[in-house]
Amino acid sequence: MTDLERKATQVAVRLVVVGLLTFWCSAIFRPFLMPLVWAIVLGVALRPAFTWIERTIGGRRKWAAILFVVLCLGVVFVPTILLSESLIVGVRSVSSKLEGGELKIPPAPERVAQWPIVGPTVYETWNLASTNLDSVLQQFRPQVKALGMGLIALAKQSAVAVLLTGVAVVIAAFLLVRREVVVKIALGIGARIAGDDGEEAVRLAGQTIATVAKGVVGVAAIQAALAAVGLVVAGIPGAGLWSLIILVLAVAQLPPLLVLGPAILYLVAKDASMTTIVLFSIWTLVVSVSDGLLKPLLLGRGSDTPVLVILIGAIGGLILHGLIGLFLGAVVFSTGYRLFGRWMESNPA
Repeated sequence: MTDLERKATQVAVRLVVVGLLTFWCSAIFRPFLMPLVWAIVLGVALRPAFTWIERTIGGRRKWAAILFVVLCLGVVFVPTILLSESLIVGVRSVSSKLEGGELKIPPAPERVAQWPIVGPTVYETWNLASTNLDSVLQQFRPQVKALGMGLIALAKQSAVAVLLTGVAVVIAAFLLVRREVVVKIALGIGARIAGDDGEEAVRLAGQTIATVAKGVVGVAAIQAALAAVGLVVAGIPGAGLWSLIILVLAVAQLPPLLVLGPAILYLVAKDASMTTIVLFSIWTLVVSVSDGLLKPLLLGRGSDTPVLVILIGAIGGLILHGLIGLFLGAVVFSTGYRLFGRWMESNPA
C-alpha cells in the first residue's frame, strides 16, 4: 500500500468515525432540541422581566431565577388548570344532556333567515335541531366525528405544549443565570462560522426573537387571556377550549372575532339577558382590536415582519411540531426571514 493510499484510508476512516459520532450525538440530543429552542425564545423574550426581578431583590441572580421559575410556572399552569376544569365540566354537561335527551336547542330567531347568503340554510338547520336534534347529528355525523377527533388531538397537543413550556422555563432560567457565558458562546459560534457577519447575524436573531415573541406570541396570549375572562364571566361552556382556539388564531394573525362572534350568537340563542349580551359584545370588540394597542405598548412600534411570513411560520410549525410549533414556527421563520433579508442587503466583497 502506497503512502497516498494509506493517507486516503486514514482520512476515510476518520470521516466515517466523525460522521457516526455526529449522527449518534444528534440522535441523543434530538429529544432536547425543542425544549432548548423554546427555552432560548423564552429567555430572550423574558430577559427584561428577569432583569427586573434580579434588580428588585438586590442582584441575587440565583434567587431571581427561582422566583422567575415559580412566577412563570404559575402563569402557565394556574390558568391551564382552571380553564381545563371549565372545559371538562362543560363537556360532561353537554354529554350527559345529550345522552339523556335533555339537550334542547331553542328555535332560531326570525332575523336569522334574513342573513345574506347563508341565512335560509342556517335558519332551517337551526329549527330542525331545535325539534329533532338526533336527525341533525345523523346528517352531520362525519363532520361531528371529525370535529371531535380534531378537538381531542388539539387537547393532547395542548397538554404536551404546557409540559414542554414548563421544562423550557426551567432551562430558560438557567440560561439567564449564565447569560454572559451563553451570549459569548453564541457570538463565538457565529464568528466561527462567518466572522463579523456571523456575530451580527446572532445579534439580529436575538432582536428578531424578542420582537416576534412579544409582538406576536405575547399579544396572542394576552388576547386569549382576555377572551377567556369574558367567556367565563358570560357563562359560555368550554371556555378553555375556545380560549385555546383564539390563541391559535391570534398567533396566525387571525381575529378572535371568528370565535367570539359565534359566542355572541350563542348568548342570543340562549335567551341571555340583554345586559350580558351587550357587555360581552363590547368585551369582544375590545379583545378583537386590542392588538393595535398592545403591539405598540410591548414593542414601542409594531412588528415590521410581514404578516404572511408569520402566518407561514405558524402554520408550518403547527404541521411540523404540533401546537408548540405554532409559536416556534412563527419566531424561527421570522428570524430566518430577517437574516435572509440582511444577507441580501449586504454588499459582497
